[in-house]
Amino acid sequence: MPVMKARPILTAAAFLLAAALLTGQVPPAAADEAAAAEKPKVTVDSPDSTVVATVNGEPITKGELMEAMWGRYAIPTLTDLIDKVAIRQAAQRAGVTIEPADLDAKVNELKDRLPPGMTFEQFLEQYNITEEQLRRELETSVYIEKAAAKNINVTDQDLAGYIKARHILISTQQPGATAEEREKKEQEAKARLEQIAADIKAGKTTFEQAAKEFSEDPGSKDQGGDLGFFKRGVMTQPFEEAAFNLKAGEMSEPVKTTYGYHLILVEKLGKDAEGEERANLVERIRQERLRPEMTAWYLKAKQEAQVERALGEQPKPPAPPPAMQQSQPEPGVDDAPPPPPPAPESN
Repeated sequence: MPVMKARPILTAAAFLLAAALLTGQVPPAAADEAAAAEKPKVTVDSPDSTVVATVNGEPITKGELMEAMWGRYAIPTLTDLIDKVAIRQAAQRAGVTIEPADLDAKVNELKDRLPPGMTFEQFLEQYNITEEQLRRELETSVYIEKAAAKNINVTDQDLAGYIKARHILISTQQPGATAEEREKKEQEAKARLEQIAADIKAGKTTFEQAAKEFSEDPGSKDQGGDLGFFKRGVMTQPFEEAAFNLKAGEMSEPVKTTYGYHLILVEKLGKDAEGEERANLVERIRQERLRPEMTAWYLKAKQEAQVERALGEQPKPPAPPPAMQQSQPEPGVDDAPPPPPPAPESN
């Protein structure tokens, strides 16, 4: 739809899964899988003398590996564990509980986002974890999301910031045209749109029918110009100003944008939405606010936790993002998302 500003949308839950678990690695080659299947699986319970690798015939044991990992990863891993406990405690104090269905949904979401050709079993093998371990790791994401969601309350005032509209576009775009040719194209487009508007007002056609027949916006033409509900900051400025100055049922005069001339019909104000339409709009607003609210909730849970460490220093809490400075974060704020749960531990 040409009047929309590009704004990538990424739900908070999908981002956490992608950032925490999908690293872009491709599945192991079939030969590598076959070779790995022949070797005994090394687990945390294996003896320290277990050989985990050889280099030109020289063995590296599990004990050497664990000692190296302790020196390099003990402190950051402890920090991750502290964060997970703090998140769980804060969420439970807020009355959040995790049901099996919550984790089922996360696992299914992960399955849907696996790279083409990778099975869920291959994913678990690649990260050397079981499904049960994966589900435990996903609990942190669920706690953050459900606790943050409890803080989001969509009011009638919020709904009033949205309108539902249709439009008809007559394009004036003409790459390589001279100034004279562009001016002629604009005059023709405006005159054509004025005639369409006159036919609509005379009852010769409806706005929806005219959009299907004449609109040059491929994104909405087949839907009769339907743009659905939208808020300020989404459309180009001239279009937005004209649309939000209309009352429900009113049609605009031709509006010029960089795309051409538009007729705009406001069908409904957000506050007047009812039934399923209202429920869908409320859920949409909740989802738009979820990510910044998750960031704010996560940082608050970390800052309020009373932590005593016997290993390493407690890192200073990060500076609050802009969302925490607002009483109610605005949707679309580009602040950093909550850090994902730590990578799954090896079995």
